[in-house]
Amino acid sequence: MFCPKCGTQVPETDHYCPICGEPLGVKAKAPDESDHTAIFEPEDIERTKILSAICYLNFIFIIIALLLEPNSRFLRYHINQSIVLYVFGIICGIAAVVPFLGWIVTAVGGIASFVFLIMGVIRAFKGRAKDLPLIGKYTVVHYE
Repeated sequence: MFCPKCGTQVPETDHYCPICGEPLGVKAKAPDESDHTAIFEPEDIERTKILSAICYLNFIFIIIALLLEPNSRFLRYHINQSIVLYVFGIICGIAAVVPFLGWIVTAVGGIASFVFLIMGVIRAFKGRAKDLPLIGKYTVVHYE
């Protein structure tokens, strides 16, 4: 096998050219459209990531966070995600009025809500702005 960039002969087992570092035989990954981290300023992320994480824990923290950092786009992104998560949880809870099928929806939705909450907190602490599965694409609070 030869490197397509520099023409160096490379063993079949290598994944990168030892001379120029070009990836060999690896398809480029498609960009992740649910990851919005790149649109936020690193200083904004670093300053508000803890506030962003606690917004998932209780609705009152959203109000406190907005009072402390009203202009943070990264914080508003996670506030949007947490509000959408709260609405999802409420809808799943309302489904409990329907016997049997509604109870199943409520149970599965409750588990999903808890998993999404953990994902949101971890992503905020890590300074990531990646949409929550299923519900993250909806916008309630404008952040751009």
